[in-house]
Amino acid sequence: MARERDSDTSIKEYRTLLMTLEQKAQEDFDKTVLTLSGGALGVSFAFVKDFVGQSPIQCPWLLFGAWLAWGVSVTLVLVSFFSSNLALRKAIKQLDDDKIHSEHPGGVSDKITAFLNISSGILFLLGVVFSVFFVFYNLENNHGN
Repeated sequence: MARERDSDTSIKEYRTLLMTLEQKAQEDFDKTVLTLSGGALGVSFAFVKDFVGQSPIQCPWLLFGAWLAWGVSVTLVLVSFFSSNLALRKAIKQLDDDKIHSEHPGGVSDKITAFLNISSGILFLLGVVFSVFFVFYNLENNHGN
């Protein structure tokens, strides 16, 4: 009987540790996407004239696509902070009302947060792809490679 209690306690402690690590990993992901998207947006604004030079811009839609993807990525991360907070409040209420096992923890807000996080990462990568192609087309055109 004592072994079962020790085992149950160990499992609960391990679960708590896993939940803490998951939350930390998600926070790190959000901060990283926010930093990278915001930084890429700023750097591309600052150096676009260096990519293009005096020649006409080739494929400007790629640059605008990158800016749009990074801007929306940053916006989604910020919205996910809010939806995450709503999900945590909902989960606490579910726990207090003893509904945590019968309902999805965090409710719809948790699902929205997951969608926003995945979307922000995908949009960051899409912005990188657009940016790389923009630079490629403009360097090739301006330097005759």
